[in-house]
Amino acid sequence: MSMFRSKKPQAPEPVSVEVPKKGVRVAEVFTPSVPAGRGFVGREVEMKDLRTKGLRVPGTQIVVWGESGAGKSSLINKALLDEGLTAVKTSCTPDSTYSEILASAFAGTGAFYVAESTEGTEGSVALASTFGSELIGAKVEVTGTASVASGVTRQPITAPQLSPQRLVAELGARDLSWVIEDFHKVAETERTKLAHALKVFADEGARYESTRVIVLGVSESVDELVAGATNVGSRLVDIQVPPLGHDELGKILDVGGRLLNLDFSTIRSELLDTAVGTASITHALALACCDEREVTRTVDETTVFSKKDFVAAAQGYVRTRSGTVRARFRSALKVHRKRTYDNTEIILRALTQLPESGGTVGEILAIIRREHKDYPSSNATHYLRELQEERRGALIRKTASGEFRFDEPLQHAYAKSYFGLASSSHPAKEQLATSAWQDALDALVVNWASIAADLAADHDSLVDAEDEPTD
Repeated sequence: MSMFRSKKPQAPEPVSVEVPKKGVRVAEVFTPSVPAGRGFVGREVEMKDLRTKGLRVPGTQIVVWGESGAGKSSLINKALLDEGLTAVKTSCTPDSTYSEILASAFAGTGAFYVAESTEGTEGSVALASTFGSELIGAKVEVTGTASVASGVTRQPITAPQLSPQRLVAELGARDLSWVIEDFHKVAETERTKLAHALKVFADEGARYESTRVIVLGVSESVDELVAGATNVGSRLVDIQVPPLGHDELGKILDVGGRLLNLDFSTIRSELLDTAVGTASITHALALACCDEREVTRTVDETTVFSKKDFVAAAQGYVRTRSGTVRARFRSALKVHRKRTYDNTEIILRALTQLPESGGTVGEILAIIRREHKDYPSSNATHYLRELQEERRGALIRKTASGEFRFDEPLQHAYAKSYFGLASSSHPAKEQLATSAWQDALDALVVNWASIAADLAADHDSLVDAEDEPTD
């Protein structure tokens, strides 16, 4: 069964939290869009492994993997802070190249080299150059500004040597590590190059006790990284960050309650069910509840949240994210080339008939073949993979247990509305999260028929010449 199906929360254990005299801002505690700071909780096992088997072992490189929203960045930030370490961070996108990722890390060191000595006044001059590396044929175009002061011209250190060997030295000289976030978004060819760079860090990094690479990604991309860096051997540690259960997610509310003087007890169960194991959504809903009651920092008199507050919070969450959800569905349902089957639509329809926690390829196929008895299993595998990519809206994620689900429960509810499948055959206890989002969707004054018509028009007209390998 899916790891997202958690037991009902038990009575919370006491959490000791020191509240500053002037109070704490809500935005410091509930942080859905950035790694958790004051609101970081749990992860004792993963934190111990990260610190004792990774950060405290010179020459060890670290891979941290888990589903989107599981709290990987928060875990890394907390561990680095506790160990008194600092890191340069690179955020990857689908368009990121190996060279750009390397250049970003160099830029983060703040290193410069003296290009020439001149006489002149303080000022700046624009630079634009192309540099290469013997390692894997890496090249990068560097643009920037050279600082000119006291007769010295300085240029970014990326210019003379853009290579992992030089990067290790620059980071090591400053006791810095390198965190690569969203590794799974990078194209496969670029991920392979980064795997080779990881070996360089393992070979060279033993000289620098505080320097290592920490790669964050989802399971499939990490499998590729580990396979590509097998010669790193025992110097590579991989740490899984599984979805949080009700008890751990509940601690987010407990810590927030103590810091801000809030009481979530009335809505605790429904809020945690709706979050479906995702820390970021728990933070978002808790923050939305505070917004409904206009709580911005620690209050003198305890604020007790009601069911009405939670419903309004869920509606606000849906209202402010409906445009993003719609855009992601457009990408997912866009027709690149007419085929025998409307593959992405067929798969998304099938997922709406499964619990929010998703299902295996076999379960998805079984649902599809109720209407399309000859639907190829290869199509399901191919398009499930595509629907995890940015060009398809990244609507689907693969869980650590090997099941496929919508990236967020709100998308599950939206799909049910779009496909006209508001009622479902799976047990009522599995519908808790979807029903909360569905209620929020239904309560909004939104012309869903118009949205459906727009998406249908896209489905019929947005056809290009891109070739796809399956029917």
